[in-house]
Amino acid sequence: MEYERPVYGDVLGILESWSAGQLRVRRRDGVLVEIAETDVVAGKPVPPPPPSRFRSQNGPDEQDHSDDPDTGSDPAAEPDQPHTGPGLARVSASGWPATTVEPLGEWLLQAAGGFTGRANSVLPSGDPGLPLDEALARVSDFYARAGLPAWIQVIVDSPLEEELRRRGWRIQSSGKGTFDTTDVRVAPLADLLARTEEPPVQVALGRDLDDAWLAMYGRSGRQDTARQIITGPEHVALARVTAAAANSVAALAASSVATHGGSPSGSDPATELVGIARGVVTGTWLGVGAVEVAADRRRQGLARAIMAGLGRWGRECGATWVYLQVGTDNAAALALYDRLGFRLDHQYCYYSAPRSTS
Repeated sequence: MEYERPVYGDVLGILESWSAGQLRVRRRDGVLVEIAETDVVAGKPVPPPPPSRFRSQNGPDEQDHSDDPDTGSDPAAEPDQPHTGPGLARVSASGWPATTVEPLGEWLLQAAGGFTGRANSVLPSGDPGLPLDEALARVSDFYARAGLPAWIQVIVDSPLEEELRRRGWRIQSSGKGTFDTTDVRVAPLADLLARTEEPPVQVALGRDLDDAWLAMYGRSGRQDTARQIITGPEHVALARVTAAAANSVAALAASSVATHGGSPSGSDPATELVGIARGVVTGTWLGVGAVEVAADRRRQGLARAIMAGLGRWGRECGATWVYLQVGTDNAAALALYDRLGFRLDHQYCYYSAPRSTS
C-alpha cells in the first residue's frame, strides 16, 4: 500500500507487528496503520489513563448531571468516551433496571426483591438534594419499607465513601472471601472487535430467557424478578453456546471430543448449555455481563467467542463503547479482559447502614 509521509505525526494505538521494516499499529478507532520503520523517529509505551474518581457532591461545577445516558458526558472521560465514573454507573443501572426505583434528587433508590446488589442498592450519581444525614434517613426508610437492608453502591475513594465511614457505614462483605470490590472496565468497541476474530464456535443470540440459561447464571432469587431485570431493557441479547457447538470446535482442534469431557450422561449436546452471557445496549454503550462457562469447558476460547458475538451485535445496535463489571479478585477473567483491551474506569463496593443500637 502507498504510505504518505507526514512531516511529523503521532500514531497512538496497539503495535500488532514489526517485521520486514514495517510496523502495523491498530488505532483506537479500529483502523490498521502501516508505518515504514525508517519513518519512525521515536516510540514509547503509553499507560492507560488513571481510574476516574467520584467527584464531590458539594459543588455545582463538580456534580454529574447526565440524567440521559445517551447524551450525558463527563470531563474526566477520554475525549470520545461518553461517560465515566458516576455517569457510567447510571448507564449501567439503565441496563440492569430495578423493579422499583424512587428518585432522591439525583440519587436513585432501587429495589428488586433482593435479586442482586446492583438492583437493590442506592445509586448516588449526583446530589441527593438534601443534607447527607437527611438523605441517609430517607434511604433507611425506603429499604425498611421494602424489607431489605440499606445498601449504597459507592465508588472507591470517593468523598461519599469517607462521609459514610464517618457515620458508621461499613463495606458489605460478600461472604465469598475478598470479592467485595468490583471493577468497572471499559473499552472502545472497535478495540474489542479488533482483538477478536470471527467466533470459532457458534454463539446463538436471542431475547428469550429459559430455565436452562437462568440455571447456568446461578443467582438465587425470585425467577419472575430475575426475568424482569434481565430482559427488561429494550435492546437485550442473551448469548448461548451449546455442548454440540463446543464439541465441534474441540474436535477440530484435538481430533477427539472425548478429551474435552463430552456431555453428561443423558444430556442432549444440542441443547445442553456450556456458555452464556448477556448483552444490553444503552445509547452508545454495550454492557456485557453474566459471562459463565462450564468448568470443564474453560480455556477453549468460549468466553472470547461469546464476547466477539455480543460485540458484533452491539455494533449493529449502534454501540461504540463497551463496559463490564468483574470482581477484583477474579484473576482469570481480568486476564482475558486485559487481552481484549479493557481498562479500569472505576471500582465500587456496597456500604451498609450501621446496625441500630435501640
